[in-house]
Amino acid sequence: MVWILEIGILAVVAVALRRVLRLGKNSLPKQAAPRFRRPANNPLCSTLVSEIDAHTSILGVALNDAIDELASGRAEIARCMLGVFSSERKRLIELVVDLQNLSLKYLPTVQYPVEARTLNPESFRSEPVCEFLKRHTDLEQFVFRSKLRFQLQLRLLRRVTALLNESFEEVMSDPGTDAAAFDGALAKLDLYFHDLDLLSKETLLGFSAELASLPNDMVEDITAEISALTSRNTVLSPAASAVQQ
Repeated sequence: MVWILEIGILAVVAVALRRVLRLGKNSLPKQAAPRFRRPANNPLCSTLVSEIDAHTSILGVALNDAIDELASGRAEIARCMLGVFSSERKRLIELVVDLQNLSLKYLPTVQYPVEARTLNPESFRSEPVCEFLKRHTDLEQFVFRSKLRFQLQLRLLRRVTALLNESFEEVMSDPGTDAAAFDGALAKLDLYFHDLDLLSKETLLGFSAELASLPNDMVEDITAEISALTSRNTVLSPAASAVQQ
């Protein structure tokens, strides 16, 4: 019986030495895989950035012209520029919401963790958006899975965009008849425009992060959908779009 005990002790010592000396394992340290994939410089993202930048530039010019014309006493021209602003705003919001829906559609197919960005209420200026985000962004601290957290961010972006669109519609439906009321409406629209620009950028950043995590066989499908999406809302010339692609 003594020899059985001695064999057992030797076996334990051998296992301990093996673990200490790391015998049988690769001596070269493994390089840790990055937790999140960095967004690639993808032509799809470049096309979307150019398209959304074009929309926001038109919106900014139209709104500033409306403000300047009203300040110069030309209220009718200011209202005409406000009509241009309203039309372009609808096109941009449609593009942004379509992109958010597209991101949600392809999210189940991602191969790698996708890093979600927190929407900071202090970065926004309009009261409806700030109050909404203050009530809902705390939910993120209870979500630990990266894909679920990213999905929450996308849905939050979509809800905030819808809320902002309602705020736009409310002001546009009755911008006021006298100069003071009209000036107040333009001041509100200026805050809403800032937030729309920020939401557009956050949507683009989220899409870019997701695109870097998609499998290669999904890229062709999403490319076709992006082409259809941008063609419906494009303000760029065909030549400019071709250069971006």
